[in-house]
Amino acid sequence: MTKKDDKLGSLKKARAALDIRHKRNSTDCSPHYLTFRHPQNLFEIDYPAHWKIEQEADGAVEFVAATPDAYIGLMLFRTPISIDTAIIEKSGKWEQIATAMFAKVESTNVRSDPTIIYSNFTADRPEPDQAGQRWFVLCSDLILGISSTCPEHLKETYVPLIERMLSSLRVHRDDELLAARILARVQVALKAQMPNGKVEVKGLNIVTDKFELSIGNILSQVKRNPAKFDEIVDHFIQGTIGLSQTDEELGQESWEAVRGRIQPLLKPDKYIQEVNQKTNRHKVGSAFLISAPWLADLRICFALDNKDTFRFINSLDMQRWNVSLEMLMQVSADNLSAYPEPELHVMKPNESLPGIAALIPSGGAASSYLLHPKLFQIAAQHLGREIVAAVPSRDALMLFEYRNEKETLQNAVAHDFATTNHPISDRLFRVTPDGIALL
Repeated sequence: MTKKDDKLGSLKKARAALDIRHKRNSTDCSPHYLTFRHPQNLFEIDYPAHWKIEQEADGAVEFVAATPDAYIGLMLFRTPISIDTAIIEKSGKWEQIATAMFAKVESTNVRSDPTIIYSNFTADRPEPDQAGQRWFVLCSDLILGISSTCPEHLKETYVPLIERMLSSLRVHRDDELLAARILARVQVALKAQMPNGKVEVKGLNIVTDKFELSIGNILSQVKRNPAKFDEIVDHFIQGTIGLSQTDEELGQESWEAVRGRIQPLLKPDKYIQEVNQKTNRHKVGSAFLISAPWLADLRICFALDNKDTFRFINSLDMQRWNVSLEMLMQVSADNLSAYPEPELHVMKPNESLPGIAALIPSGGAASSYLLHPKLFQIAAQHLGREIVAAVPSRDALMLFEYRNEKETLQNAVAHDFATTNHPISDRLFRVTPDGIALL
């Protein structure tokens, strides 16, 4: 066995041990989530770590809550319909088809569900005292059927957990086609900007004379929010063209040139894992993302602020600059603190309602200001001393005057988190004079 095998084995054991710990600590009141990947690559979905998984021979999968006195679960299965789903959408008959399928199982009140990012319809189950629903989801080359079971008297506890699961649903069957569409759009735009320069595609990377850039992050965003394909890709192209116009060679910047532009960025641990899983850390010249643990499942990454876009700092950058993680932490914190004080746009219709504020950054990303040492001092001027914050996406930091309405705030944040670009967290954070804590 090689050293590489030893390290990979150790990593797998550590991951398994962490999953076991999550299962032990997970409860319906405070769930930890793990990711289930369907063995036939139909979908991925996050589920409460302490729930049971039951897989059928036909590919159906059911997630079942650990409740002794009631049956609560979520089942996902492939419907026995073989048809090009693109034809269904173009025909304008998707709702008609879904309604006919719901009629066969006596489900009523057909409507779309924004919790799921793919084109879908949902309907209520016919059983009495039942808060469960059924869904049909149109995704690439299949129609996915989903069914939830939950007694009416337990819906306040379990429906939010089921909604959290549905918001994480991911279908990967068209990844290669989607990546090809993105790469083609970016390549055409760069060739128009650099007619005499090299613009090549290597895997998921765009390679030019000045830089090599991966579309992995953009691919993840488009998969999460396919309806915003044009908006996401056009924004990426704008930032990439900005890089092509600079005299600075990407990946070769000096420490002196970048020190004042390094910013902290919050990212979920899962994002870091997915990006780094695509990197062979044992291959000479491979670069992986640098990060430091923070709160809950969030980590602090580091990026160069290039005005139109951010470039993550990786292991090769650290080697070239000969700097430590502690140095990056200190420099990025100093740069964040050196910005002019950010603006707060406060909404408070009357004194009976709690104040809500959106932070407008004076530089960097809005969510990064959750790490600002003076955030409490800035927010307390407008919202008092009981303050809760949320960072559903990279470009959003919301602050609330807290009056114990946790469930209402949590539902609003979860919806934003499920539908935004650059998602960060669906958690709520308490802002205190001593720093940030989980609510």
